Amino acid sequence: MVDGKLVGVHEVNVELADGTFKTYYYAWRGKGAPRIFPKPGTKAFTQEFVRLTRDREKKVKEKTVAEGTIGSLIDEFVKTAAYQTLAPSTRRDYERQFETIRLQFERFPVQAIEARGSRKLFLTWRDTMKDAPRSADMHIALLSRLFSWAKGNEDILRNPLEEVERLHEGTRRDIIWSDEQLTKLIAEGVPHLRDVALIALWTMQRQADVLTMPTIAFDGDRVSIKQGKTGAKVRVMVAPDILPGLRKAKEGEQQRVLVNSFGQNWTSSGFRASWRKEMKRLGITGVTFHDLRGTAITYAYSHLDRSHAEKIKLISEISGHSEADAETIIRKHYLAGQEVIDAIGRGTKKHREV
Repeated sequence: MVDGKLVGVHEVNVELADGTFKTYYYAWRGKGAPRIFPKPGTKAFTQEFVRLTRDREKKVKEKTVAEGTIGSLIDEFVKTAAYQTLAPSTRRDYERQFETIRLQFERFPVQAIEARGSRKLFLTWRDTMKDAPRSADMHIALLSRLFSWAKGNEDILRNPLEEVERLHEGTRRDIIWSDEQLTKLIAEGVPHLRDVALIALWTMQRQADVLTMPTIAFDGDRVSIKQGKTGAKVRVMVAPDILPGLRKAKEGEQQRVLVNSFGQNWTSSGFRASWRKEMKRLGITGVTFHDLRGTAITYAYSHLDRSHAEKIKLISEISGHSEADAETIIRKHYLAGQEVIDAIGRGTKKHREV
């Protein structure tokens, strides 16, 4: 054994042609075991051992998952094109949640999913995680998404987890930026952060999609965006307030529309740190960058000259929200819409005059 922590490493001493002996290391004992080439005792050796044994465990697991079970549904679901187009960070989150689901329901029969009483069984399991309500909600939401896919695939006839109430009440849908906060951000924010906020506000896109937006996405009138979280593709007409910045980026040599104060591409951690520091300097509290999307939805709804249903559909297509979520935001904040519009107008007017 090379290292007590690396259980299973197999050593083989081989006599060479010159009479000397050399030790070869394998990830496990037996025919077909892969050789570990890095030097024993090094970090590279450990990493290679972990990689080889993890892949082996995964292959063994894939062979032992019984057909017609929730485990097999998960295996099929993660191979779909829709799942593979999700952002890598989203897939990593889902994989962790699926591991928890597998521990409880790996061999649960598919036929039993639609049986009477299954909803209560799944919700009882969720309630065992009630001390971490947000995590509990995410696990049951993913299980519901799996069942929804299975229903659409005609593996089951009903999804027992439709319209499940959340345990966690801390939704950001109830929060939008106030008149004072928007005015302060747009009028007094440092340019490299204010510009990020303006593009997020006028395109309704998520932080990651805004920060990574390439200059080639702008064609002179619209920006084409593939949303990292959902994989959805949208084309957004550019508002006059962000048109100069997009044109400047297009004419320059930068690869992305938005860069930091050093003219370099933003990193997610770098942006978050800069954003927190700027919010503290401006004295803006109680709202997040993500809340700009809900604020923009309120703004858009009050300006669209369409029926209610048409407005909801158009907004959800651009923002990436579901129609239900978009409507929740609007019903909550529509009366405050004009205040938000006035704030944006005043702030951007000051920005243009500078």
